[in-house]
Amino acid sequence: MSLFIDAGETAVIAEGVRYLRIEGSFYFLIGGLFLLYGLYRAIGKPGMSVILTIVSLGTRVALSYTLSAIPAFGVAGIWWSVPIGWLLADVLGVAYYFVNRKKLAI
Repeated sequence: MSLFIDAGETAVIAEGVRYLRIEGSFYFLIGGLFLLYGLYRAIGKPGMSVILTIVSLGTRVALSYTLSAIPAFGVAGIWWSVPIGWLLADVLGVAYYFVNRKKLAI
């Protein structure tokens, strides 16, 4: 983070560290989401990839506003909205697969 700010800005660095810890702890969720994007494109269901993207991004935007307005979360609510969005999109993508696996061309 010192590439972008002065080392003396400890509050900014502390917030950046908190962001990286939250996001980094759940990065496997975006990996799963990328696998689902690829799966649905490969089996000829690219619309499902779009739906998963909309769910992920839409959740992040809505939760960012909602959680950051709660004093207990503050700006960390924005950081938490990202992995929550990934998780919801992952759950939807996996659920869709298992419900429709007999109809899917795999």
